[in-house]
Amino acid sequence: MILTTTDAIPGVTIVETLGLVRGSTVRARHIGRDIMAGLRNIVGGEGDE
Repeated sequence: MILTTTDAIPGVTIVETLGLVRGSTVRARHIGRDIMAGLRNIVGGEGDE
């Protein structure tokens, strides 16, 4: 499986497209928020900020 952000890969024939991949990140500037962001990242979910 090859993951890419482009429409084409030079020298490779695309046989099947599996779909769009999506993600989110949590960024904080405070040590307490950094710890909570890490826990949110493990458990899942999005920040309310």
